[in-house]
Amino acid sequence: MAAGLAGMDDTLEALREALSWPMQYSTAAVQLGVRWPKGLLLHGPPGCGKTAAVHAVALECGAAMHLVTAASIVGAFTGESERRLRDVFAAANKDAEAGQLVVIFLDEVDSLCPRRESARQQEARIVGQLLTLLDGATALGPQCKQVEHGKQRLGHILVVGATSRPNAVDPALRRPGRLEREILVPIPDAAARTSILRLLTQRLPLDGSVDLQQLAFECHGYTGADLGALCREAGMSAIAFLHTAPRSMMRLVTADDFVAAMKRVGPSMARGAAVEYRPINWDDIGGLSAVKQQLKQAVEWPLRHSGAFERLGLSPPRGVLLHGPPGCSKTTLVRAAATASGATLIPLSGTQLYSMHVGEGEAILRETFRRARLVAPSIVFLDELDSLVGKRVDREIASDVTARVLSSFLTEMDGLELAQGVLVMGATNRPQALDAALIRPGRFDVILYVPPPDELGRLQALQIHTRKIPLTADVNLATIAACTDCFTGAELAAVCREAALAALREDIEGARRVHPRHFTFALGTIQPHLTAADLAEWEAWPERAARS
Repeated sequence: MAAGLAGMDDTLEALREALSWPMQYSTAAVQLGVRWPKGLLLHGPPGCGKTAAVHAVALECGAAMHLVTAASIVGAFTGESERRLRDVFAAANKDAEAGQLVVIFLDEVDSLCPRRESARQQEARIVGQLLTLLDGATALGPQCKQVEHGKQRLGHILVVGATSRPNAVDPALRRPGRLEREILVPIPDAAARTSILRLLTQRLPLDGSVDLQQLAFECHGYTGADLGALCREAGMSAIAFLHTAPRSMMRLVTADDFVAAMKRVGPSMARGAAVEYRPINWDDIGGLSAVKQQLKQAVEWPLRHSGAFERLGLSPPRGVLLHGPPGCSKTTLVRAAATASGATLIPLSGTQLYSMHVGEGEAILRETFRRARLVAPSIVFLDELDSLVGKRVDREIASDVTARVLSSFLTEMDGLELAQGVLVMGATNRPQALDAALIRPGRFDVILYVPPPDELGRLQALQIHTRKIPLTADVNLATIAACTDCFTGAELAAVCREAALAALREDIEGARRVHPRHFTFALGTIQPHLTAADLAEWEAWPERAARS
């Protein structure tokens, strides 16, 4: 393993093959007619170790490194950039003629060689010069020979480019004969994260409570750079303890330090897409036991018991649709599912998708799903789903923009078969406005009706909403639950809040507890917006949708 690197075995092996094999097996290559790759393109998310891997393998193989970056090449005068490029390749050729292994490393190659149709004149000239030099320099390859003291020595030049935006690189650079082999450097999986954490914590005095394997499992979507920042923050958390207790002895880094560090350092790929939210437990939601159990099966089980799913040949659901009246905790249930599963929650709203620019909404949708795949396990949550993707047959609902967004969304959902650990969750209180293509099996596989809580659920909800409200001993929440039929969770929360406000209105200075009369006043003020007939319509929707 290259010094200072872990969890990158495939990438390192591919670099070793391309760099050292042409000299080690030059005779066999001639006999077999093998042509070695002249260039590699490493691509992957930022922070995954692309640059570090190239430097480590070059050092390991004793290769001369020639670094090319946009900052070192681009000059202020016409022709200066092209001259600097020629100087780099001339120096590389000189080393190769001396029988050395040579690496010409094009770091951030997308900024050096952008697509010429959108590039400025200077950038286009740099691209053209680089392509000419690549065709000339890499032609040396293992054919560059020198006779020294009666021995024949071989020199070899390998051109390696690295980028986090491969589609921004000029296509001419990626054709065979130039950067012909492309290597994806992915975000490390759980096993790779464990290896990286073991390497990063070698100098950290860890407490026995730190389980690196469990920590690696919880760090979904973290790159190597993110894990390095996590370990640094955990160490700083231990130092902060010494700062508050200066007389204490040296303290070990504990599991609590890593928990605190994870609140400050998240996966960099999720920044700008994931949402920070207050963790919610299943017990923080009153009632809805059947819905909770089905959500656990759809969200938690595929992650916690993936081995059992594979053993029985089961595939996790691609999508879960929650529908029901407003105020019945649909969004809260999604947050609880994300908290329990440890998945990254990535929300999408209509304000993000709909733009005055044609195609921008579809691009945002594709980028969201791309990030979700990188930081899996993740949940892509579309609240008020009916406002995002209406029925295409309804001209009043479905404009051209809506139809395009819906088509892009269906395409992304169909592509989730290759994205393990990505779940789409939608919530709506107008399921009849959804396009039929959304709710077929294979897209939203699980459709759950979220009803208002029953009497037991209302009692649990009242107990939850009055946790911080001081009540007198004669307040009977069970009686209140019995007389609040058809109340939603949001309306029960409003009843508790209105009762507390009624106590303040009586005596804002001296009020200490909430009395039964305050709840009586609140119940007279707040009325349910649903009737039994409305609930019957909600319950019948899945059956009607299946028939249609």
